[in-house]
Amino acid sequence: MERGDGAWVMVVEDDRELRDEILVPALREAGFNVAAAGSALEMYRSMLTREFAFFVLDVGLPDEDGFSIVRHLRSLTRAGLVLLTGRASADDKVRGLEGGADAYLAKPVDVAVLVATLRSIGRRVEGNPVDVHVPGQKQRADGWTFDLDRWRVLPPNGAMVKLSVAERELLALLLDTAGEVVPRKRILARLVEKVSDFEEERLEMLIFRLRRKASAAAPGQELPIHTIRGVGYVLAS
Repeated sequence: MERGDGAWVMVVEDDRELRDEILVPALREAGFNVAAAGSALEMYRSMLTREFAFFVLDVGLPDEDGFSIVRHLRSLTRAGLVLLTGRASADDKVRGLEGGADAYLAKPVDVAVLVATLRSIGRRVEGNPVDVHVPGQKQRADGWTFDLDRWRVLPPNGAMVKLSVAERELLALLLDTAGEVVPRKRILARLVEKVSDFEEERLEMLIFRLRRKASAAAPGQELPIHTIRGVGYVLAS
């Protein structure tokens, strides 16, 4: 039998029996490395420590729907994205595919079809299918390297700061407008839209914790995010 070549697959499904007793064992038997999550939050946390070549996503998750996750992931990665759902309507299928999914499979899913779908997607991905990063996401400012496709910041001393989902979204926005002041309202709108559990009053704490993480990794080297009191924040260009 053709194997999965050890590529990592993230299965995001809140039905424990389907996830742990059917999908995960079948994918492992096919030769894939598999991680599993019961929610979008668990998935995002796993992405901080591992790169995935494929994501198999249930549409009806408890904290974020699969359509939203697909749009978000497609902005971050070239990984193969497969939606699983009990929604069989053509409109839902079109919505998923136009949002960035590579395939849309109806439940109950035939695991042989799922495995074949992942292999097909892997063959279509340019280069090595395990390389899921979007080129051009590495940027530099004031001696710091912002490697957002790998969810990390590299201080001038060569250390590494791992990023949360909210921290990555914040830095992506500041990098897009490096050298310009970004108003608080614009930052909050971005975070509330992209991070399912983000609350507006967390912005100051988010930046404080990011600065503290950076300081711990690189003592004496300040992360180049500056506060413009009463207005917003700016990333030194």
